[in-house]
Amino acid sequence: MSAAGAPTAVPTGVTIRMLDDQADLAALIRVFDRIWGTGPGRTMLDLPTLVALRGGGHFVSGAFVGDELVGGCIGFHVEPLGRTLHSHIAGVLPAYASAGVGRALKQHQREWCRDRGIDTIRWTFDPLIARNAHFNLSSLGAVPYAFAANYYGVMSDGINAGDESDRLTVAWAVADAERRPPFLADDAAPLLDATADGRPVVDTSALLADRVSARIPSDIERMRLDAPALARSWRLALRDALSVVVGSADWIPVGFDAADRYVFSRRSA
Repeated sequence: MSAAGAPTAVPTGVTIRMLDDQADLAALIRVFDRIWGTGPGRTMLDLPTLVALRGGGHFVSGAFVGDELVGGCIGFHVEPLGRTLHSHIAGVLPAYASAGVGRALKQHQREWCRDRGIDTIRWTFDPLIARNAHFNLSSLGAVPYAFAANYYGVMSDGINAGDESDRLTVAWAVADAERRPPFLADDAAPLLDATADGRPVVDTSALLADRVSARIPSDIERMRLDAPALARSWRLALRDALSVVVGSADWIPVGFDAADRYVFSRRSA
């Protein structure tokens, strides 16, 4: 995007642009409510807050297929002010989830930040969702730097209702972020792995190795529906594993491999 606020078109026929009109902002809220399945009388965001955010110079974009708004992204400036944008929420309607819209939204956000001299975008995501880990760490090249258990409290939206909100925070360098090639870390010691019957097992002896991995289920969202107790055990096990290595002075994040494993290397190694 060469000019601030100019539309960004992508090969899929999607157009990304900043949203300023109140009707567009209200439409974005409705799209988010559809994505997250909020019930009657509830909403992901309220319109006055979104109007105030955009009016204050913060980031609110929308993705369009023709005239239809199919997704969007909201971010706001955080400390260090002028250098960092926190990307608070981004989503795409399920019908367009595989059309490259999410990547287009993030690239538009990156270009918007570059035009303003912002050098880092950060956001949180549920580290148990493998497709999001692949997208954030492998496709975009973001780097995890903090983990928090139940960051937002117990969730109440239609997708996550009743689940705790463990979150991994990532930083995305505006200047040099790039897609990471697929890799396998079979040489890493399994800090978190699955038993033969699919249960999680944490082995802290792995921390003696120079490289460790933490595996997650390939589809935790399906597991939450089919085996909620098992899904809960995976959340607690991943919480134990990531709490040790993420943000530690001893471990450096390597990425998320093709076998759905977070991989970390010992800093001294």
